[in-house]
Amino acid sequence: MKNIFSLILIAAAWILVSCEQVLFTPQPATDNAAVFDSMWQTINDRYTFFTFKRIDWNAVRTKYRDRALAARSDGELFTVLATMLNELQDDHTNLFSQFNISRARPFYNDSANFDADILRRVYLRNQELVSGSLTNTIVERGGKKYGYILYTSFASTIDTAAWNAVMRRFRSENVDGFMLDLRNNGGGSLGNATFLASRLAKARSEVLLEQTKNGPGANDYNAPQKVIIRVDTSAAAAPYRFTDKRVAVLTNRNSFSAASFFPAMMKAPEFSHVRLVGDHTGGGSGLPIDAQLPNVWTYRFSGTKTFIPAGRITREQALATAPNANHDADWSIGYNFEWGVPVDIKVNMNLTDRSRDAIIERAIEYITNGR
Repeated sequence: MKNIFSLILIAAAWILVSCEQVLFTPQPATDNAAVFDSMWQTINDRYTFFTFKRIDWNAVRTKYRDRALAARSDGELFTVLATMLNELQDDHTNLFSQFNISRARPFYNDSANFDADILRRVYLRNQELVSGSLTNTIVERGGKKYGYILYTSFASTIDTAAWNAVMRRFRSENVDGFMLDLRNNGGGSLGNATFLASRLAKARSEVLLEQTKNGPGANDYNAPQKVIIRVDTSAAAAPYRFTDKRVAVLTNRNSFSAASFFPAMMKAPEFSHVRLVGDHTGGGSGLPIDAQLPNVWTYRFSGTKTFIPAGRITREQALATAPNANHDADWSIGYNFEWGVPVDIKVNMNLTDRSRDAIIERAIEYITNGR
Protein backbone atom coordinates (compact mmCIF):
# COMPACT_ATOMS: atom_id res chain seq x y z
CA MET A 1 0.00 0.00 0.00
CA LYS A 2 2.85 2.33 0.88
CA ASN A 3 4.54 1.66 -2.44
CA ILE A 4 1.32 2.36 -4.32
CA PHE A 5 0.92 5.68 -2.48
CA SER A 6 4.50 6.64 -3.39
CA LEU A 7 3.83 5.88 -7.02
CA ILE A 8 0.75 8.10 -6.91
CA LEU A 9 2.79 10.99 -5.46
CA ILE A 10 5.47 10.53 -8.10
CA ALA A 11 2.86 10.49 -10.85
CA ALA A 12 1.15 13.60 -9.47
CA ALA A 13 4.46 15.43 -9.30
CA TRP A 14 5.23 14.45 -12.90
CA ILE A 15 1.82 15.75 -14.00
CA LEU A 16 2.42 19.08 -12.23
CA VAL A 17 5.81 19.47 -13.85
CA SER A 18 4.33 18.59 -17.23
CA CYS A 19 1.53 21.12 -16.79
CA GLU A 20 4.05 23.80 -15.91
CA GLN A 21 5.95 23.07 -19.09
CA VAL A 22 2.73 23.36 -21.11
CA LEU A 23 1.41 26.50 -19.45
CA PHE A 24 4.62 28.53 -19.37
CA THR A 25 6.13 29.16 -22.81
CA PRO A 26 9.82 29.96 -23.16
CA GLN A 27 10.67 33.64 -22.96
CA PRO A 28 11.94 35.23 -26.20
CA ALA A 29 15.65 35.76 -26.53
CA THR A 30 16.87 39.20 -25.44
CA ASP A 31 20.43 39.02 -26.73
CA ASN A 32 21.78 41.67 -29.09
CA ALA A 33 20.97 39.66 -32.21
CA ALA A 34 17.34 39.14 -31.18
CA VAL A 35 16.90 42.82 -30.34
CA PHE A 36 18.49 44.02 -33.58
CA ASP A 37 16.61 41.56 -35.78
CA SER A 38 13.30 42.45 -34.15
CA MET A 39 13.71 46.15 -34.89
CA TRP A 40 15.03 45.67 -38.41
CA GLN A 41 12.27 43.24 -39.42
CA THR A 42 9.41 45.27 -37.94
CA ILE A 43 10.56 48.43 -39.70
CA ASN A 44 11.11 46.44 -42.90
CA ASP A 45 7.48 45.28 -42.80
CA ARG A 46 5.79 48.46 -41.63
CA TYR A 47 7.80 51.57 -42.61
CA THR A 48 6.30 53.67 -45.41
CA PHE A 49 9.01 55.81 -47.01
CA PHE A 50 11.71 53.42 -48.27
CA THR A 51 10.88 54.08 -51.93
CA PHE A 52 10.31 57.82 -51.52
CA LYS A 53 13.65 58.24 -49.74
CA ARG A 54 15.53 55.72 -51.91
CA ILE A 55 16.60 53.74 -48.83
CA ASP A 56 18.05 50.23 -49.25
CA TRP A 57 17.00 48.73 -45.92
CA ASN A 58 18.81 45.45 -46.63
CA ALA A 59 22.05 47.39 -47.02
CA VAL A 60 21.31 49.13 -43.71
CA ARG A 61 21.01 45.70 -42.04
CA THR A 62 24.39 44.68 -43.42
CA LYS A 63 25.91 47.95 -42.24
CA TYR A 64 24.73 47.76 -38.61
CA ARG A 65 24.06 44.14 -37.60
CA ASP A 66 27.66 43.19 -36.78
CA ARG A 67 28.02 46.43 -34.82
CA ALA A 68 24.94 45.55 -32.78
CA LEU A 69 26.20 42.03 -32.07
CA ALA A 70 29.55 43.42 -30.94
CA ALA A 71 28.00 45.95 -28.52
CA ARG A 72 29.31 45.29 -25.00
CA SER A 73 26.75 47.31 -23.04
CA ASP A 74 23.21 48.63 -23.23
CA GLY A 75 24.63 52.05 -24.02
CA GLU A 76 26.59 50.77 -27.00
CA LEU A 77 23.62 48.77 -28.31
CA PHE A 78 21.36 51.80 -27.92
CA THR A 79 23.77 53.92 -29.96
CA VAL A 80 23.86 51.37 -32.79
CA LEU A 81 20.06 51.03 -32.94
CA ALA A 82 19.50 54.78 -32.71
CA THR A 83 22.01 55.42 -35.48
CA MET A 84 20.27 52.84 -37.65
CA LEU A 85 16.91 54.53 -37.01
CA ASN A 86 18.40 57.84 -38.09
CA GLU A 87 19.14 56.30 -41.50
CA LEU A 88 15.39 56.77 -42.11
CA GLN A 89 15.89 60.57 -42.02
CA ASP A 90 12.54 60.82 -40.30
CA ASP A 91 11.58 63.16 -37.46
CA HIS A 92 8.96 60.63 -36.33
CA THR A 93 11.56 58.05 -35.28
CA ASN A 94 12.65 57.64 -31.66
CA LEU A 95 14.16 54.88 -29.54
CA PHE A 96 13.15 54.93 -25.86
CA SER A 97 15.14 53.31 -23.05
CA GLN A 98 15.38 53.85 -19.31
CA PHE A 99 18.46 56.03 -19.81
CA ASN A 100 18.00 57.87 -23.11
CA ILE A 101 15.68 58.86 -25.96
CA SER A 102 17.06 59.08 -29.48
CA ARG A 103 16.01 61.98 -31.68
CA ALA A 104 16.17 62.52 -35.42
CA ARG A 105 16.34 66.00 -36.92
CA PRO A 106 16.88 65.64 -40.68
CA PHE A 107 17.12 69.38 -41.27
CA TYR A 108 18.75 70.43 -38.01
CA ASN A 109 21.60 72.22 -39.77
CA ASP A 110 19.38 74.26 -42.10
CA SER A 111 18.95 78.00 -41.55
CA ALA A 112 16.75 78.76 -38.53
CA ASN A 113 14.98 81.74 -40.13
CA PHE A 114 13.72 82.66 -36.70
CA ASP A 115 15.07 84.67 -33.80
CA ALA A 116 13.04 84.91 -30.60
CA ASP A 117 15.00 87.95 -29.42
CA ILE A 118 14.16 89.97 -32.54
CA LEU A 119 10.53 88.94 -32.25
CA ARG A 120 10.37 89.95 -28.60
CA ARG A 121 12.13 93.30 -28.92
CA VAL A 122 10.86 94.57 -32.28
CA TYR A 123 7.37 93.12 -32.61
CA LEU A 124 5.94 91.97 -29.28
CA ARG A 125 7.52 94.81 -27.25
CA ASN A 126 5.96 93.49 -24.04
CA GLN A 127 2.52 94.37 -25.36
CA GLU A 128 1.38 90.91 -26.41
CA LEU A 129 -1.64 89.12 -25.00
CA VAL A 130 -1.47 85.44 -24.09
CA SER A 131 -4.85 83.97 -25.03
CA GLY A 132 -4.54 80.33 -24.04
CA SER A 133 -1.91 78.85 -26.36
CA LEU A 134 -2.06 81.84 -28.74
CA THR A 135 0.35 84.70 -28.11
CA ASN A 136 -1.00 87.65 -30.10
CA THR A 137 -0.34 91.31 -30.81
CA ILE A 138 -1.01 94.11 -33.29
CA VAL A 139 1.78 95.27 -35.62
CA GLU A 140 1.42 98.73 -37.17
CA ARG A 141 2.95 99.83 -40.47
CA GLY A 142 2.16 103.04 -42.36
CA GLY A 143 -1.07 103.68 -40.51
CA LYS A 144 -2.33 100.13 -41.07
CA LYS A 145 -2.71 97.35 -38.55
CA TYR A 146 -1.82 93.68 -38.89
CA GLY A 147 -2.62 90.87 -36.49
CA TYR A 148 0.08 88.50 -35.34
CA ILE A 149 -0.29 85.12 -33.62
CA LEU A 150 2.59 83.00 -32.34
CA TYR A 151 1.62 79.35 -31.87
CA THR A 152 4.60 77.46 -30.51
CA SER A 153 3.30 73.88 -30.34
CA PHE A 154 0.40 71.92 -31.78
CA ALA A 155 0.62 69.88 -28.57
CA SER A 156 -1.01 72.88 -26.84
CA THR A 157 -4.78 72.79 -27.20
CA ILE A 158 -6.36 75.75 -28.98
CA ASP A 159 -9.29 76.71 -26.80
CA THR A 160 -12.33 77.89 -28.77
CA ALA A 161 -12.90 80.76 -26.37
CA ALA A 162 -9.28 81.88 -26.71
CA TRP A 163 -9.43 81.76 -30.53
CA ASN A 164 -12.67 83.75 -30.51
CA ALA A 165 -11.12 86.34 -28.20
CA VAL A 166 -8.19 86.83 -30.58
CA MET A 167 -10.52 87.16 -33.58
CA ARG A 168 -12.66 89.71 -31.72
CA ARG A 169 -9.53 91.69 -30.98
CA PHE A 170 -8.40 91.64 -34.61
CA ARG A 171 -11.88 92.63 -35.81
CA SER A 172 -12.13 95.47 -33.33
CA GLU A 173 -8.70 96.77 -34.37
CA ASN A 174 -9.78 96.49 -38.05
CA VAL A 175 -6.61 94.66 -39.06
CA ASP A 176 -5.87 94.30 -42.76
CA GLY A 177 -5.12 90.62 -42.16
CA PHE A 178 -3.05 88.53 -39.79
CA MET A 179 0.06 86.37 -39.54
CA LEU A 180 0.11 82.91 -37.96
CA ASP A 181 3.68 82.11 -36.95
CA LEU A 182 4.48 78.37 -36.88
CA ARG A 183 8.25 78.67 -36.99
CA ASN A 184 10.04 76.27 -34.62
CA ASN A 185 6.70 74.55 -33.96
CA GLY A 186 7.57 70.88 -33.53
CA GLY A 187 4.05 69.58 -34.04
CA GLY A 188 1.58 67.77 -31.81
CA SER A 189 -2.13 67.12 -32.22
CA LEU A 190 -3.66 67.02 -35.68
CA GLY A 191 -6.93 67.98 -34.01
CA ASN A 192 -5.49 71.45 -33.42
CA ALA A 193 -4.47 71.63 -37.09
CA THR A 194 -7.98 70.83 -38.27
CA PHE A 195 -9.39 73.33 -35.77
CA LEU A 196 -7.31 76.11 -37.29
CA ALA A 197 -8.08 75.02 -40.84
CA SER A 198 -11.81 75.02 -40.14
CA ARG A 199 -11.57 78.68 -39.06
CA LEU A 200 -9.78 79.70 -42.25
CA ALA A 201 -11.50 77.55 -44.89
CA LYS A 202 -13.99 79.33 -47.15
CA ALA A 203 -16.00 76.11 -47.52
CA ARG A 204 -15.81 72.37 -46.87
CA SER A 205 -12.42 71.24 -48.16
CA GLU A 206 -10.73 67.98 -49.13
CA VAL A 207 -7.28 68.91 -47.95
CA LEU A 208 -5.12 65.76 -47.87
CA LEU A 209 -4.95 62.10 -48.84
CA GLU A 210 -3.62 59.46 -46.45
CA GLN A 211 -2.46 55.86 -46.94
CA THR A 212 -1.78 53.26 -44.26
CA LYS A 213 0.51 50.26 -44.71
CA ASN A 214 -1.59 47.12 -44.23
CA GLY A 215 0.89 44.33 -44.92
CA PRO A 216 4.61 43.45 -45.10
CA GLY A 217 4.93 43.86 -48.87
CA ALA A 218 6.41 46.97 -50.43
CA ASN A 219 3.08 47.83 -52.08
CA ASP A 220 0.74 46.75 -49.28
CA TYR A 221 -1.27 49.92 -48.69
CA ASN A 222 -4.95 50.66 -48.41
CA ALA A 223 -6.62 52.99 -50.90
CA PRO A 224 -5.93 56.71 -50.28
CA GLN A 225 -8.36 58.15 -47.73
CA LYS A 226 -9.56 61.76 -47.91
CA VAL A 227 -8.92 64.16 -45.03
CA ILE A 228 -11.81 66.62 -45.01
CA ILE A 229 -12.16 69.96 -43.25
CA ARG A 230 -15.72 70.90 -42.38
CA VAL A 231 -16.75 74.43 -41.47
CA ASP A 232 -19.50 75.99 -39.41
CA THR A 233 -21.26 78.35 -41.82
CA SER A 234 -23.78 79.65 -39.29
CA ALA A 235 -24.16 83.36 -38.64
CA ALA A 236 -22.96 82.86 -35.06
CA ALA A 237 -19.64 81.40 -36.24
CA ALA A 238 -19.01 84.00 -38.96
CA PRO A 239 -17.09 86.56 -36.81
CA TYR A 240 -14.61 83.87 -35.76
CA ARG A 241 -13.87 82.53 -39.21
CA PHE A 242 -11.25 84.59 -41.06
CA THR A 243 -11.94 84.26 -44.77
CA ASP A 244 -12.51 87.83 -45.94
CA LYS A 245 -8.95 89.14 -45.52
CA ARG A 246 -5.48 87.79 -46.24
CA VAL A 247 -3.61 85.45 -43.92
CA ALA A 248 0.12 84.68 -43.94
CA VAL A 249 1.35 81.44 -42.35
CA LEU A 250 5.02 81.70 -41.36
CA THR A 251 7.11 78.52 -41.50
CA ASN A 252 10.71 77.35 -41.36
CA ARG A 253 12.60 74.06 -41.51
CA ASN A 254 11.81 73.49 -37.83
CA SER A 255 8.06 73.37 -38.53
CA PHE A 256 7.48 69.62 -38.18
CA SER A 257 4.66 67.10 -38.13
CA ALA A 258 1.33 68.86 -37.40
CA ALA A 259 3.14 72.13 -38.21
CA SER A 260 3.63 70.65 -41.70
CA PHE A 261 0.18 69.07 -41.93
CA PHE A 262 -1.52 72.44 -41.40
CA PRO A 263 0.50 74.28 -44.10
CA ALA A 264 -0.15 71.33 -46.43
CA MET A 265 -3.88 71.86 -45.89
CA MET A 266 -3.50 75.50 -46.94
CA LYS A 267 -2.72 74.35 -50.50
CA ALA A 268 -6.40 73.50 -51.06
CA PRO A 269 -8.42 75.98 -53.19
CA GLU A 270 -10.67 76.85 -50.24
CA PHE A 271 -7.69 78.69 -48.71
CA SER A 272 -7.02 81.02 -51.64
CA HIS A 273 -6.53 83.97 -49.26
CA VAL A 274 -3.73 82.20 -47.36
CA ARG A 275 -0.04 82.20 -48.31
CA LEU A 276 2.89 80.31 -46.77
CA VAL A 277 5.79 82.69 -46.16
CA GLY A 278 9.35 81.89 -45.09
CA ASP A 279 11.13 78.60 -45.70
CA HIS A 280 9.53 75.27 -46.58
CA THR A 281 8.63 73.17 -43.56
CA GLY A 282 10.61 70.26 -42.13
CA GLY A 283 7.93 67.77 -43.13
CA GLY A 284 6.86 64.71 -41.17
CA SER A 285 3.90 63.45 -43.20
CA GLY A 286 3.79 59.97 -41.66
CA LEU A 287 1.85 59.26 -38.48
CA PRO A 288 4.02 57.24 -36.09
CA ILE A 289 3.33 53.73 -34.81
CA ASP A 290 4.87 52.22 -31.66
CA ALA A 291 6.69 48.92 -31.22
CA GLN A 292 8.56 47.10 -28.45
CA LEU A 293 11.87 45.26 -28.53
CA PRO A 294 12.55 41.96 -26.71
CA ASN A 295 14.61 43.85 -24.10
CA VAL A 296 11.50 46.04 -23.39
CA TRP A 297 12.89 49.19 -25.03
CA THR A 298 10.29 50.82 -27.23
CA TYR A 299 10.56 52.75 -30.48
CA ARG A 300 8.40 54.45 -33.07
CA PHE A 301 8.47 55.12 -36.79
CA SER A 302 6.13 56.27 -39.56
CA GLY A 303 3.35 53.84 -40.49
CA THR A 304 1.35 56.05 -42.85
CA LYS A 305 2.07 58.50 -45.65
CA THR A 306 0.13 61.64 -46.46
CA PHE A 307 -0.16 63.64 -49.68
CA ILE A 308 -1.19 67.03 -50.91
CA PRO A 309 -3.60 65.96 -53.68
CA ALA A 310 -2.24 65.89 -57.24
CA GLY A 311 -2.22 69.19 -59.11
CA ARG A 312 -1.65 71.49 -56.12
CA ILE A 313 2.16 71.27 -56.08
CA THR A 314 4.18 71.58 -59.27
CA ARG A 315 7.04 69.29 -60.15
CA GLU A 316 9.39 72.26 -59.89
CA GLN A 317 8.21 73.02 -56.35
CA ALA A 318 8.57 69.38 -55.34
CA LEU A 319 12.15 69.17 -56.59
CA ALA A 320 13.09 72.49 -55.01
CA THR A 321 11.81 71.31 -51.62
CA ALA A 322 13.03 67.69 -51.69
CA PRO A 323 15.57 67.31 -54.50
CA ASN A 324 16.73 63.83 -53.42
CA ALA A 325 13.29 62.25 -53.10
CA ASN A 326 11.69 59.81 -55.52
CA HIS A 327 8.63 61.89 -56.39
CA ASP A 328 7.61 59.43 -59.11
CA ALA A 329 6.70 56.84 -56.47
CA ASP A 330 3.28 58.34 -55.73
CA TRP A 331 3.02 61.36 -58.02
CA SER A 332 -0.31 60.15 -59.43
CA ILE A 333 -1.77 60.44 -55.91
CA GLY A 334 -0.13 63.70 -55.01
CA TYR A 335 2.88 65.35 -53.41
CA ASN A 336 4.37 63.48 -50.45
CA PHE A 337 5.40 66.22 -48.00
CA GLU A 338 7.51 63.94 -45.79
CA TRP A 339 10.48 66.23 -46.45
CA GLY A 340 8.62 69.52 -46.42
CA VAL A 341 5.74 71.65 -47.67
CA PRO A 342 6.80 74.25 -50.28
CA VAL A 343 6.18 77.87 -49.34
CA ASP A 344 4.44 80.32 -51.65
CA ILE A 345 6.81 83.19 -50.82
CA LYS A 346 10.41 82.16 -50.03
CA VAL A 347 12.30 84.40 -47.61
CA ASN A 348 15.65 83.89 -45.90
CA MET A 349 16.41 85.97 -42.83
CA ASN A 350 19.67 87.80 -42.30
CA LEU A 351 20.14 87.20 -38.60
CA THR A 352 22.93 89.76 -38.38
CA ASP A 353 20.27 92.45 -38.85
CA ARG A 354 18.82 92.70 -35.36
CA SER A 355 16.29 95.39 -36.29
CA ARG A 356 13.79 93.36 -38.31
CA ASP A 357 12.35 89.95 -39.06
CA ALA A 358 12.42 89.68 -42.86
CA ILE A 359 9.75 86.97 -42.89
CA ILE A 360 7.30 89.04 -40.85
CA GLU A 361 7.98 92.09 -43.00
CA ARG A 362 7.41 90.11 -46.20
CA ALA A 363 4.18 88.69 -44.76
CA ILE A 364 2.97 92.23 -44.10
CA GLU A 365 3.74 93.07 -47.71
CA TYR A 366 1.64 90.14 -48.91
CA ILE A 367 -1.28 91.09 -46.68
CA THR A 368 -1.08 94.66 -47.94
CA ASN A 369 -0.90 94.11 -51.69
CA GLY A 370 -1.64 90.42 -52.27
CA ARG A 371 1.77 89.66 -53.74
